Amino acid sequence: MEAPFGNSSGTRLAALSVATALALAAGSAQAISQSGEAQNMIRLGHTDLQGRPSYQPNVIQYPDGRTILFVGQHSGVPRPVPACPSFLPNPLKSNACENNGTMIIDVTDPRNPVEKALIPAPAGGQAQMARMCLGSQLPSGTPGKVYLMRNVQGGASSGYEVWDVTNVSAPVLASALRNIRSTHKQWWECSTGLVYMPGSKNSVIVAGTPLWRQSQAMLIYDWSNPTAAPTYIRTFGLPGGQPGAQGTVPNSLHGPISAYEHPNAAGALARAPNPPGNATIGNRIYAAWGVGDDGVMTIIDRRKLLPAPWGTWVPATANSRDAPTEAELIGPSSPTVSYYLMSPDQGGHTSMPVFGLKPPSYDKFNEFQTRDIVLLASEATADGVNGRCNEAPHWSFIVDVTVENSMTSPPGTQVEHDPYHGPMGLSTMSVDPRAGEKYARGNYCGRGARFGVHSSEENFRNPFYGKLTAIAYFNGGVRIWDIREPQAPREVAFYVPEANANTDPDGYMTNNVEIDNRGYVYIVDRNGAGMEILELTGCAKQIVDKNHVCNDLGNNNAASNNSGK
Repeated sequence: MEAPFGNSSGTRLAALSVATALALAAGSAQAISQSGEAQNMIRLGHTDLQGRPSYQPNVIQYPDGRTILFVGQHSGVPRPVPACPSFLPNPLKSNACENNGTMIIDVTDPRNPVEKALIPAPAGGQAQMARMCLGSQLPSGTPGKVYLMRNVQGGASSGYEVWDVTNVSAPVLASALRNIRSTHKQWWECSTGLVYMPGSKNSVIVAGTPLWRQSQAMLIYDWSNPTAAPTYIRTFGLPGGQPGAQGTVPNSLHGPISAYEHPNAAGALARAPNPPGNATIGNRIYAAWGVGDDGVMTIIDRRKLLPAPWGTWVPATANSRDAPTEAELIGPSSPTVSYYLMSPDQGGHTSMPVFGLKPPSYDKFNEFQTRDIVLLASEATADGVNGRCNEAPHWSFIVDVTVENSMTSPPGTQVEHDPYHGPMGLSTMSVDPRAGEKYARGNYCGRGARFGVHSSEENFRNPFYGKLTAIAYFNGGVRIWDIREPQAPREVAFYVPEANANTDPDGYMTNNVEIDNRGYVYIVDRNGAGMEILELTGCAKQIVDKNHVCNDLGNNNAASNNSGK
């Protein structure tokens, strides 16, 4: 997980909201263009990111107090520039033609974000993901320094890299892991240095390594020393993906989220035995597999996954680290605590856990008043064609994981015939494509580009946590949902950016979203229209500040609730 952000008071946020509103009303030099398709959200700042297609925004507070945003990017040139037919010019380097990679932006003042550097991806590759750690947190890091870990997907340098980004204008490569297939959305625990990486060893290059059938399994490395090559621990995956397995190959890992650094990591899960033992928040990893269809969400026991000194796993065979047995992947003695199977038309993109919800409507019930949930997103993967969405609808689901499995009898349950009986779907966070028809650009399925869910935010320490979540909805912008009643989530805010000169008309696609500890929302565009810094307003902001109810928006789900009254 990325390092903690700095905290800021509600007073500062309120003052900034007032200042921004006054500036917009007065048409001053600080005023910026606002989308006409928004409610309970405003745009504070914007950068074009040089017109580069972008994927993941992540934020960290530097030791000197600055707030710095890192944006991973896709490959490709949405609008070719004659001077750079294969790449784009980088104005930070005298318009040198450079590959897309990782953009560094100073967002200390959200109204005036400043691009500081581009770290191009190696030739033939792309670097979509960015995770950061402070040197003071990493076991073998240097205090005062800041490190970036990113993936490199494709090309001769495919793998993962760590950069010293202490000087945001002059990043330096610190270490690298190469010869890894199908890299993508890793998770880095700063306090341990452990990293959980989608991918697998390339057996063609790494001689003697058995080839996983599932190219994006979960690689686990110790990268606690950011200036040295990481130490390999093991490869883990879904049963049937391991070397030598038979039958259907399972879907690939899109990304894991470890709760080891959750603010309440030592706390017990909602239905944990007493004493909690392994059933603590910090001992869980949530992994999404399948991206856009045939999805699976797994819950993993971190201690059983890892060997000493971090855990209790003892390899069953001499080759278990590279080619585990079936029993090491699934079953009572394996790290797999639970799984949730999705419909064939839905996939697993992001699996963000939210622990310890106490919905007000559950208050008069004698059992299950506290719930653990996972926000499980299924990615829409096809652009619209001829005014229609060219695939099944894709949603973000609220999955109840309060009861993880039936291997024991958590309070209020019994042992079932299926040992993995437990998780259940509670609700969806769906946006009707017809909701766009009240705006000039019309029905979302008719706007071109792509409509549907992509991902959710992933920061445990943001002030929305346990109350609101942000979902990136491609050409539907970013949507904010009240999740305090998880069986009946309510949409309470949204912001749909306008296309600009870097995209085709109406070609804006909100790709990924993150929320920092100050409460600012960051979204980036898949087609090259840049990055927006957004802030909640109105009743949506009151949910965060005062736990109020918000009834401003019509609800896409039929149920209503009065949570927070």
